[in-house]
Amino acid sequence: SKQWSILNNGQKYDLQDLTQIQIVMLGASWASRSSAGNLILGKESFEVGGPRTTVCCNVKNAALDEKLLTVVDTPGWYYNYPVEKTPEMDKLEIRRSVHLCAPGPNAILLTIPIAISYDRTVHTAVEEHMSLLGEKVWNHTIVLFTWGDCLGDTTIEERIEKEDKHLELLTEKCGNRYHVFNCKNHTDRTQVTELLEKIEEIMMENNNSHYTLTEETWKKHEDELIERMLEVAVADLDAESKQPFARRRGSFSYSIPSCKFL
Repeated sequence: SKQWSILNNGQKYDLQDLTQIQIVMLGASWASRSSAGNLILGKESFEVGGPRTTVCCNVKNAALDEKLLTVVDTPGWYYNYPVEKTPEMDKLEIRRSVHLCAPGPNAILLTIPIAISYDRTVHTAVEEHMSLLGEKVWNHTIVLFTWGDCLGDTTIEERIEKEDKHLELLTEKCGNRYHVFNCKNHTDRTQVTELLEKIEEIMMENNNSHYTLTEETWKKHEDELIERMLEVAVADLDAESKQPFARRRGSFSYSIPSCKFL
């Protein structure tokens, strides 16, 4: 296929000789999804640096270590907000993500910043947003703990044990599949190699199947989206008539928490 003829630094690759791995990144807006995607691809593919730099899905590719990697970055949600407070277009983008790496992702990487307290409200927000992709999404999900530099001498297992029970519930929901990333250390490729090994393990567990939304599920979501977007459009028109520079409906602002356990 010509689109894969040249991928990295002008080097040519034969698609048939590469193991294809397709990944979707999910998580809250400050959970370092884009940074983790850049670390996986080994290059600055996704924009980072702001509280909300990803407003629609973005797909990037790279060939590394005889693997053809496809990473889909998605909009994030506010970390402890219920799914009904997430803008409808963001929810559509999250659902659309699995269709942007046809026939579907091999793995969903759920990014969780390890430095922030993971309590009941955060856990509920995660479950509700993951449910946008259906009940079986957990069979293809790996928890990717970001901000790994904040662990210090503490192991991830110790952190999970010390944290509220909901963090343990999350890892159990994913079949105890998890990994830690230090996105500030771009020279440590070992953390990427180990993650890809875990993804290949989950691919074997799922018989190399790709995660997809059924046509029935997608049609249901599509109908719901159209109805809600009409409601939003009417509300926005009313708001704009009262305030010429109305704030984007569903947007939010917040400060990124400091790197410490709460």
